[in-house]
Parts: sequence; C-alpha cells; structure tokens
Amino acid sequence: MNSLTIWIIAQKGYQDALKNVLFLTLLLFLFSLVGISLMVSAFNFQAQVDQYNRAITQLQSMGQSGVILDKPQYFPLQMLRGTIEYLEIIGAIIGIILGYISIAKEKGNNTMQLILSRPISKLSLIGGKILGNTLLLFSILGLIGLFIVFAISGIGHVAFSQAELFKLFLGLLFSYLYLMVFFCLSTLLSLFFKSLPNALIVGFIIWLLIVLIIPQIGDTMDPDNQVPGGLFNSLHMDTHQQQQVMTNFKTYETWRNILEESSVEKHYERLTFATLGIKSIYNGKDLRSIFQDQWGNFLWLIGFYIGSIASAFYFSNNRKFLSKSN
Repeated sequence: MNSLTIWIIAQKGYQDALKNVLFLTLLLFLFSLVGISLMVSAFNFQAQVDQYNRAITQLQSMGQSGVILDKPQYFPLQMLRGTIEYLEIIGAIIGIILGYISIAKEKGNNTMQLILSRPISKLSLIGGKILGNTLLLFSILGLIGLFIVFAISGIGHVAFSQAELFKLFLGLLFSYLYLMVFFCLSTLLSLFFKSLPNALIVGFIIWLLIVLIIPQIGDTMDPDNQVPGGLFNSLHMDTHQQQQVMTNFKTYETWRNILEESSVEKHYERLTFATLGIKSIYNGKDLRSIFQDQWGNFLWLIGFYIGSIASAFYFSNNRKFLSKSN
C-alpha cells in the first residue's frame, strides 16, 4: 500500500462526506439531541444546587445553621446517558451513511473501475476510505467532547477532574470503535451489492437487529427486568440468593447471554455506562476496578472493531466478492 495514495483518498473521502446533505442533516440532528440532553441535565442539577443553597440560607436566617442537609452529589459524567444513547442509535446510522457515501459516489459515477485500473491497489483504496472516515469520526466525537465539557461546566458551574476527563476520553474512544463497525459493514455491503439502494436497505435491517431488536429481546428476557427497579431488589435478595435462583435458569440464561453477546451495541453500552459512571454502582470507582468488571465487554468491542476492519480489507481484495457488484 502507498501511504501517499492512502492519504489522498482519505482527504477526498473526508471532503466528500462534508458535502453530503444527508450526512450533514443527520450530524446536525445528533448535535441537537446531544445539546438538548446535556442542557436539560445541567439545568436540572443547577436547580437542585440553588434549592439547596436557598434552604441553607433560610436555616441560617432562622438561627438553625447547625442543621445538616444532604448536599446534591455531582457526577458530571452521569449526565451523559442521553448522549451515549443517541450515539448508539443516531451515531450508528451516521456510520452506515458514511460507509455508503464512501463507495456510492465512485459506483454512481462509474469511476470505481477507472480508479482500480490505475496503479492503485484495492487495499490502498479501502485503507484511504477507512483513514478518512476515522479522521472524520474523531472530529465529530472531539466536537461532542468539547461541547460536553463546556456545556456542563458552564451551566453546572462544576469543573471536571483529570480522572473524569480521561474517562470521558475513553468513552469517546469506545464510541469511535462502535461507529467504525457500522461504517465497515456499510462499506462492504455497498461494494458487494450491484444495487446501492439494496445495500443501504440491508444495512438498515442489520442496524435494526443489532441496535434495537436484539438488545430489547435480551432485556425483556432478563428475569430481573420483569419488575420495575429489579425483581431481586423488590424481593430484597442478596447476591448469593440471586445466584442460587439463577442456577435454576442456567440453560435459559445461556441462550439469553448468547443473544446479547451477538450485539456490539450491548457491549458498547455496558462498557461506556460503567466507565462514565452512568450506571451508579461505578461512580467513584477507579478505572482498574471498572475494567476488572468490564474486561469482557472491552474485549468484545475490540474484537468487533478489529473483525470489521479486517473484513473490509480482506473482502475488498477478493475478486469473487467484488465481481458480484459489477
């Protein structure tokens, strides 16, 4: 592979995406949803702080300054639940659209064969597409990260600690890995299908299965989710008692876990929710403790990412695979 050729293709892919109306519309939609979610959460927390301060002032004016009130706890990263959920759904769609755009323009203008007839290898072409869209996704996630810091700090008036900033960086990095899986999937579909609309339709069907249907089935089949707040919590059962109960559903749980493990969305959600402390049991824990518990989900996410990148390179260099698209 020629590094200069890859860089030129990457630049072209980056620029082509920024000229695509559908991509820009989805991106604006994503930023709008993330912004609304962050502002609502930040204003809600600030309202709690103001209420607390008014209560303290009122008690002091009444000569009861010794009364202790619980101060609202501030976990800025916990406010990112909406952001992560929007990246799971809208972000995955953006990944599919980017993969489609990366191939559709060349195929639509009948320039794909012309490009490959020149001294440009298929691996260089795909490598350039992946690099360009990697830079684009880093740009998008970087802007989201800056917006998160300034929105929450500006409205909530609480600074992020260095540990929280690093956790935010990891959360955005995991988001990149997740989005690239859908980009590579859509790129392969666009290469494989002769009809580009068919490639897009199949991409969205797979998106529905991975992002919406399989995770929902897995959650619905979880015995602990049958009661709001958790079945085990409502029965006041400790961990040992829960394990004893679940031994009676071993086969059932095995198949439910297999179903959930097949969805990259589920691994991404579990890992980011834990890292960012969105799941409250991980608040205040260091990364070592979190990764000891989430190591499996991390490996699954990395596996999906590496597998998708490897598949993009392998199949793009497979004549039998590409011949079906001609």
